[in-house]
Amino acid sequence: YLYIAIEYAPYGNLLDFLRKSRVLETDPAFAKEHGTASTLTSQQLLQFAVDVATGMHYLSDKQFIHRDLAARNVLVGDNLVAKIADFGLSRGEEVYVKKTMGRLPVRWMAIESLNYSVYTTKSDVWSFGVLLWEIVSLGGTPYCGMTCAELYEKLPQGYRMEKPKNCDDEVYELMRQCWRDRPYERPPFSQISVQLSRMQEARKAYVNMALFENFTYAGIDATAEEA
Repeated sequence: YLYIAIEYAPYGNLLDFLRKSRVLETDPAFAKEHGTASTLTSQQLLQFAVDVATGMHYLSDKQFIHRDLAARNVLVGDNLVAKIADFGLSRGEEVYVKKTMGRLPVRWMAIESLNYSVYTTKSDVWSFGVLLWEIVSLGGTPYCGMTCAELYEKLPQGYRMEKPKNCDDEVYELMRQCWRDRPYERPPFSQISVQLSRMQEARKAYVNMALFENFTYAGIDATAEEA
């Protein structure tokens, strides 16, 4: 038997943590009094993104492809440090071609992964862009209301999720860079990590909780759809 000892994460996974922070739903009085939609600040949300980008930079340097990067697979530990988890689909190689059928996290997958079952670090970068959208939307479901068939059709045609109202243009531009059609045009995790760290150091409200749209999240299992 193989046993793995992992660190205990007292706050659970990032997706649930983000959704539980939605005071518009859980504590409307608090939301009204403080003029905010979340118990989390813009700085804390950016720090989650920095933590994940830094972790992915390390993994990509070691030539590991995660293949399932999403808020549900990030754990929140002590001091609200975000740590990448769930390496069930990860591969230790530069390029991985999936040759078997199965259920996959379609809404987080890059175009080349959807169309050709090809996975690289740059497909993880695409997934990071979706994860960044999850953070800004406090756990919203990506492409909520769209079917997998629609994603297969519209993503190659250039469709991308719109900018959330509470999201600064610079953060959304980073998402769009992660979602570029050509993998080689997407930024490396080293660049993403530096860019997000600079945003955080600027102490600007890159995620404005006063403008939160109260994103919905689907009741379907969006993590394991037929690909």
